[in-house]
Amino acid sequence: MLIVGEIHTALLPHSRPLTPEEARAALSLAVGETVVQWARPVPHTASPVLLHGVDCKLPLAPKQDNRHADDKSANGTVRAVGTVCSRAVLTGGHLLQGSAWTAVAPPQQPRRMPWSYYLARPGTLETIGNFEAERLARAFLVAENRRDRSELLDTAAIARHSIHDVLSRPVLDQRPPVKTGSTRLRWAAIADPGTQRAVAFRLVGNDRRRMSMVTGLVDPEHIAAAAEDLAIHDWLLTAVAARIALAKIGDDPRHTLRTLRPVVDHLLHLWSAGARTSRDLEFMWDSLERRPGLSRQWATMTERVRSQIDYGAADLAAKMLDMMEQNQRQGGSADRFLR
Repeated sequence: MLIVGEIHTALLPHSRPLTPEEARAALSLAVGETVVQWARPVPHTASPVLLHGVDCKLPLAPKQDNRHADDKSANGTVRAVGTVCSRAVLTGGHLLQGSAWTAVAPPQQPRRMPWSYYLARPGTLETIGNFEAERLARAFLVAENRRDRSELLDTAAIARHSIHDVLSRPVLDQRPPVKTGSTRLRWAAIADPGTQRAVAFRLVGNDRRRMSMVTGLVDPEHIAAAAEDLAIHDWLLTAVAARIALAKIGDDPRHTLRTLRPVVDHLLHLWSAGARTSRDLEFMWDSLERRPGLSRQWATMTERVRSQIDYGAADLAAKMLDMMEQNQRQGGSADRFLR
């Protein structure tokens, strides 16, 4: 089986984190459906899972022995029909994600079936034609490079749709405490119990990432949750690194303090790598912690942020003391002159 998905991650446009009650109301995207919340180790809220019916094409990557094809070439497509899952996720009352995923399965019927057939298999796309999981996974990850994408599965649009209602809530004051960008993680996982488990994570430009995984038979929603967990922590690394770059460390202590203080107030406490990853998928974090070492990078950056704030505060305090002593000396000189 092949599971594919996409996740958009950004800071909620609100000046403070939402309370659990506000988060539950903001993520109530379906009447009568339950919003799921966790309190430990970081407050976490997930909207109900919504289903989107699609009749689309999935791109095929070139065969491994075809050295003349590239990602932009029309290497063929496979028709797929079924439903795609989506949800909105809020972490720490601050970090909002739109997530979409679906399992792609080989055909059970030789032709296109009525919608009732596909609705009975929620979160699954069945191909009409050949099913080659490895070629489909490789092509899905780089589908944005295709010259013609008009009929391809658009997980990006579905992920954005899942957070559209959240972003329009009147409770949001549209004043985020930190100016940051968003990131997009496109992922594909091949569930094959007969192969060795593996994961690969790659940065593509400033805001796009790709993750591929080989795993055993795991619930697709668990794989989606693990990908959401990775996307959150990649966003945190990206956002804090960007603030450090803007802080003018060593040039202007006051500017450094103003730039880095919101990071301490709103972001540093949200790191909890692996908290939302099921036990069957813990190998993902074990691998990523060895290389590239996300937690090591986070520890290095957070130590730098805290030390710069400490040094900056101490420097400003020293300057204030110097000014006070200078004013006192000037006041003493004036008193002697008046005598």
